[in-house]
Amino acid sequence: MATVTYDTENIRAMGLFESITGVEARDVIFEDDQAYFIVPDGKAGMAIGKGGEVVKKVQNNLGKNVKVYEYSDNLGKFLNNIVPVDLRGVDIDVEGEEKKVEISVARDKKGRVVGKNGDKIDAIRDVLSRTHGVDEVKVE
Repeated sequence: MATVTYDTENIRAMGLFESITGVEARDVIFEDDQAYFIVPDGKAGMAIGKGGEVVKKVQNNLGKNVKVYEYSDNLGKFLNNIVPVDLRGVDIDVEGEEKKVEISVARDKKGRVVGKNGDKIDAIRDVLSRTHGVDEVKVE
């Protein structure tokens, strides 16, 4: 797995997130106008708050849309946390140092996973690369 280096923006965002939500941010990944925070298992609800009120404060302070995902060491469980639709199946293939994941979803839900211009799947790839050392992600 690649070593993650945080720049000033990451450190500031994680500190802000923790001070507003009271929840530790394990990681933050920025994609355009999005910020993806990874929190410990069982803590997403606390970070989001009732009706999303807590996470909205984070969004206002960062000026970005914020998504909160619960971390799990179990890659399959983590995928269920970050993929916005029900998964039909997950195939994890490890060949030497390379880890590949294939996600199966209903045909009519594929667009929600891939996103406009592939932005959602790119974010999923970035998150999985940083958290679980995944090299390749395909959606079927």
